[in-house]
Amino acid sequence: HKLILTSSAYRQSSGFDEKRSAVDPNNRWLWRREPRRLEAEVIRDAMLAVSNQLDRTPFGPGTLNPSQKRRSIYFMVKRSQLIPMMQIFDSPEPLASVGNRPSTTIASQALMFMNSPHVRAYAGGFAANTGGATKTDTVDQVYLTGISRKPPSVERKSAEEFLKAQSSSYQTDGKSVDEADRLALTDLCQTVFS
Repeated sequence: HKLILTSSAYRQSSGFDEKRSAVDPNNRWLWRREPRRLEAEVIRDAMLAVSNQLDRTPFGPGTLNPSQKRRSIYFMVKRSQLIPMMQIFDSPEPLASVGNRPSTTIASQALMFMNSPHVRAYAGGFAANTGGATKTDTVDQVYLTGISRKPPSVERKSAEEFLKAQSSSYQTDGKSVDEADRLALTDLCQTVFS
């Protein structure tokens, strides 16, 4: 694993380069990393881990409860009670053997990140474990924790303005300054999940 993860092929950028594409249009020589969709289980588990809510208890029985905090591998599969989040992100079809999972992009995936009470709870946990001395530090920490990179200056500025606007909006609705700041940070964390 160490050899693979430290290889130059594994650490390639996914950025497109016309010169390299002209030489190797099919990326046979691995001049760039091909982006690929994460599986439903990985998306859910990553949100739980980032929000510090993941129950890492190994083994034991599975469950049909979509609110459970254990890894997604512990979901039971019952054809009449499928987990909606898993279905939206192309979980394996339980009625037949599947040799290759599809990878679709549909509007309901984005809507799930915006409207799911589970995602909102994960964002709340993420926000509770995040904070810095300044808004800039907080934004940097959210980006580093959520997507493993610091935001470019344009994104940082937009995120700081977003936090300020959201906090002001919550204060207008009668929330205290601390509560408004917490809700604004939760909104930013949910946006980073999206």
